[in-house]
Amino acid sequence: MSDNTNYGCKKWLIPDGHIPSQGTQKILGHEAICFVNSGEKDAEVKMTIYFEDKEPYRDIKLKVKAERSLHIWLSKPEMLGGAIIPIETPYSILVESSENIVVQHTRVDTRLGNMALLSVIAYPVM
Repeated sequence: MSDNTNYGCKKWLIPDGHIPSQGTQKILGHEAICFVNSGEKDAEVKMTIYFEDKEPYRDIKLKVKAERSLHIWLSKPEMLGGAIIPIETPYSILVESSENIVVQHTRVDTRLGNMALLSVIAYPVM
């Protein structure tokens, strides 16, 4: 049962993106974003992906349904409206939402024979 609480904010920044190349583990190295919409309205989400040496990808659109979560792999273009983030390339992401949401960024790195996991809440802008 919902208490009408809509946690989070409408703008988030992920400054440190870097999809690792594949390592030797069975699990694939990857980066992902988890969006959580605890509110009662669907959130229309727009992402902009920034690079150091080329123009950004703009207007990548997603929907996070009310009272749901959405997980996307950043190495899967089909989850990014066809946008391709090159492996081993630094990037950053601006997330803008019509509703308050929470955004978490995760990296799984399997390049060195072990598995490293980094998971952080994105920077809430407003």
